[in-house]
Amino acid sequence: MKTFTSFIIFFIAISLNAQTVYIVDNNQGSGAQYTTIQSAIDAAADGDIIYIQPSPNGYGDVNMSKTLSIYGIGHNAELNSGQRAIVSNVLFRYGNASGSKISGLIINGIYLDNTTYTNHDVVITNNRIAFINGNSNTSRANNAIIAGNYIRNPNFSAIDNYNSQNWIISNNLIEQPHTNNSWTTFNRLNSTTLLNNNVIKTVQNGDGNQSIQLFQNSSGTQISNNIFLFTGSNVANMNLGGNSGLNFQNNLTYSYNSTLDDLSGTNNLNNQDPLFTNFNSGIGLNSSSNDYNIQSGSPAEGAGTDGNDLGVFNGGFPFDIRGYPTELPYLTDFVIFNNIISAGTPLNINIKANANINN
Repeated sequence: MKTFTSFIIFFIAISLNAQTVYIVDNNQGSGAQYTTIQSAIDAAADGDIIYIQPSPNGYGDVNMSKTLSIYGIGHNAELNSGQRAIVSNVLFRYGNASGSKISGLIINGIYLDNTTYTNHDVVITNNRIAFINGNSNTSRANNAIIAGNYIRNPNFSAIDNYNSQNWIISNNLIEQPHTNNSWTTFNRLNSTTLLNNNVIKTVQNGDGNQSIQLFQNSSGTQISNNIFLFTGSNVANMNLGGNSGLNFQNNLTYSYNSTLDDLSGTNNLNNQDPLFTNFNSGIGLNSSSNDYNIQSGSPAEGAGTDGNDLGVFNGGFPFDIRGYPTELPYLTDFVIFNNIISAGTPLNINIKANANINN
């Protein structure tokens, strides 16, 4: 834990780097230089950083046209009266933005589907996202890393890989909130896609054959070290959907209401409670009361292909239920001791923050 006695010291601690840093704040009376994300993007150069302040007001769409790092405070922060930085859609349709990073935001959709510009090596971490769409072109949006997010689509197809190559989808909480047996979560995952180390929950109810459709139009995907949770009724398998050659290795499945068929593949743990440290199957996966660390003696302990635990902490990944960007310290306490002052009087503030992962 680090304690700072001055806001200026705290600001320097999170902002000291070689790139130019832009602050975007659309709160009324903020006095920020930029009140829209797009104005900051227009002013920035490749490699710059944009911090988006929490606000009760949404920030609209983000049109990516440069290589930028864009950070929010986290999608479920403890302070700021529950305010977060909320954007509508992140659109990679307006320029070459390869190598960009998006973290700590609430986002409706991320579109990597443009067929004109190249957007490889995009890193998407620690956000709450409804859906992510890939590209129809095999050479336009490759090598994406999608990690540490809470992904929940109120409709279907939360992740549509399409023809994008070499996507790594790992260490996320992924939730299907609808009971309809045919509402797909994963669409068009391909043989270059890795779906690893996630906790995946569905509330879908089975059809007459006790089947649901979690995957659709997917082929040859490596699926390993995940924990699949089923809370719907009459579910035995994920057989619906036009899929082929899905390779399930070292996954765990558990249903709270029925008995599941064994997964195809090798070294899978079927119908076994993962024994999280704390978990309520009746609430959202992103509830801060859930703790996805594995208890001692859990069947998921050391059961991964790499000998590590299954789930979001596999391999020591710094998963955070609140979605704090790992590059930034985050506030845990903020106290103003003299909030009524006259001009020229020092403002006495005490700030506490947890260090970022690099400190």
